[in-house]
Amino acid sequence: MIDDPFFTLAGDSEWNAFIGRQGSFANYADGYIEAALDLANMILSDRRYIQRDTLVLPILYNARHSIELHLKLIIGDLVKVGILPSGHVLNHDIASHFQHLIDCRIPDLAFRNLLSELQPFIESLARVDDDGQELRYYTNRDGDRSLKDRSLVNIGVIRDSLLVLKETLDNFKYRTDELCNEYRTGTHTKRLSRKDLFEIAGMLPEREKWSDPKFDECKTIIKERFDIGSGEFTVALKLMQENRQLNAILGVQTPLVHLRDEKAIFLAQKWRLFHPPRQSDELGVDYFQRDFAALRKDREHEKGTLDDILATLSIDELADAETVFYLSRNGHFSEYYEEDLVEKKREFRAASDFRMEIYDLMHKTNFLAEFTSGVQKLGRLELAANLKNL
Repeated sequence: MIDDPFFTLAGDSEWNAFIGRQGSFANYADGYIEAALDLANMILSDRRYIQRDTLVLPILYNARHSIELHLKLIIGDLVKVGILPSGHVLNHDIASHFQHLIDCRIPDLAFRNLLSELQPFIESLARVDDDGQELRYYTNRDGDRSLKDRSLVNIGVIRDSLLVLKETLDNFKYRTDELCNEYRTGTHTKRLSRKDLFEIAGMLPEREKWSDPKFDECKTIIKERFDIGSGEFTVALKLMQENRQLNAILGVQTPLVHLRDEKAIFLAQKWRLFHPPRQSDELGVDYFQRDFAALRKDREHEKGTLDDILATLSIDELADAETVFYLSRNGHFSEYYEEDLVEKKREFRAASDFRMEIYDLMHKTNFLAEFTSGVQKLGRLELAANLKNL
């Protein structure tokens, strides 16, 4: 036998798996629910009747342990960003971990709804195994027979529930990750997340109609849906009007920092000159049959277009355009626009070849699409509409 029967690596690396310093907390949390589901599916699909009684306990334990790990992972992530003031005492009581999240009333309606979806699974497993012992050992800590008040379970029912549980845990984990990223933007209140604020903005009439009776109707519905009072609602309104993207939903537009609409249209039109419609007979042309005279003419045309851009737009305006482009392309939150712009202006002023920077930007085939998307995200809806029509 090899020196280490489990941790020796074979010459073939095809089945090497990440553990330890190359693994992650999520590997643990995901692995146990995947194992439970795979075992249940195997019993049913292969009709392994003999293994029903031996594998059902690992299946249920793996499901329970995955829930425990997901709860601990999520609580830890929420503590890191400050959504939760403190974690939970280290134990194996999934019901108390779950109740900790309930009691803290996480400021996000989607998160709280996912807690409600998870509740039946927590209650079921905590009822038969409150400390992670009953599903692992024949006798519990008191010396009594484990699961003594139970005699039968159905693998098919368990498998179907595991499918729902896995989806719920995945959604729970993904929403937590989104919530933590959103929280860092500062767009939240004591009771409402960024996602909540966007939903509320979509439920409200436009800003100019807030004096209409319909506004009060919307206010009542919103307060009930998100379980907030008038004070929290007022704080939310103030915050929405200070945010570019939310303000646009309310019908109030905000200009870009440096780039005015006419300059943005000009830049987009110049970009079009770098990307004329391709002729069908250009596709598949052999390199040695290309018209090099025409290529030189194209390069001269591009040089003239680039000269026009640099003569018309300032460094700050071009930095603004590139910031908007990357904000959309990289999926950044609109709240980071001003911060990204400061960094881009610093980068442009330090560039050894600023002209080449703009040349590369104009050669990006996705510039107009991402620039338009970024303009819309930043609350300049009229400009975005005009760019879409170019």
